[in-house]
Amino acid sequence: MYRRNLLAATLAAPALAQSPWPNRPVRMVIPFAPGGGTDIGGRILCQRLAEIWGQPVVVENRGGAGGMIGTRAVGAAAPDGYTLLFNGTLSILRDGFDPRSVTDHVVRATITHNIVVVNEHVPVRSLPEFITYLKANPGRVNHGTSGPLASQHLAAVMFDLLAGTRMENIHYRGTGPSVAGILGNEVQVMFGSMSAVLPLIEAGRLRALATASGRRSAMMPNLPTVGEVVPGYAAELTYSFSTPSGVAEPIKRRLEQSVRQVLDNEVIVGELRTRGFEPDYDTNPGLARYIEEDVQRWADVARRANLNLNEG
Repeated sequence: MYRRNLLAATLAAPALAQSPWPNRPVRMVIPFAPGGGTDIGGRILCQRLAEIWGQPVVVENRGGAGGMIGTRAVGAAAPDGYTLLFNGTLSILRDGFDPRSVTDHVVRATITHNIVVVNEHVPVRSLPEFITYLKANPGRVNHGTSGPLASQHLAAVMFDLLAGTRMENIHYRGTGPSVAGILGNEVQVMFGSMSAVLPLIEAGRLRALATASGRRSAMMPNLPTVGEVVPGYAAELTYSFSTPSGVAEPIKRRLEQSVRQVLDNEVIVGELRTRGFEPDYDTNPGLARYIEEDVQRWADVARRANLNLNEG
């Protein structure tokens, strides 16, 4: 019996060695509609990952519920490494659901900045002017979000709390549709991801007032942060790759190494920067600490703003 098991193990070893992960197409779920920052950045990175792995990376947009529909789908997938998630790491616990209970953040790839932009119907050219305008028109300025409790919604809620203003939040199924909304004047302001709004700023179709991040953007270094005008304000937006819980550690290490390899490619980094992304590599335990701090920050915002965390 011992020799038979030993022979089976010996014969299986070369087969395992010849079949490293991934050895078939990988499904990458992006939990927002096409055209937004998550989709744009994810597709740039996935194209290079496919080249590194020698396998197709099939992007699947599963929008809705501020990213929760796609996240739940990945959490329910087989933990074999062939279904992954690319999403912003900004987290809020909603519907009694913690994404970390079914998925594992493995590696952060990039940061982008939410930029406060207004359309031509808002007669302001600076953030202080905008705050004054909002206070003179409480509830009369519409703000476009990528979905309830998504990053843009929460960034605007925090802004209203700290600046003493009141905007009306209009929810869309992703950043792409919300961009269409501001261009069509359904909404007048957005805390839009730079990747989605930068071309429109450059074309003069939207006016940038500030970056919502805690640091100035390398792409727009002369643009002030909201925190320079509204003390204590910072709404970071970073992007990570996640797996379903239970994926083998060697697969996670391979994913980390592959993302590092992508970000070492100057051509890919140049393309990311052109689209408003800045490389920001991190793995655990640092990434887990960052996400825990993120969860706590937004839980505090939700409590202070009396947000409905069962909002769909």
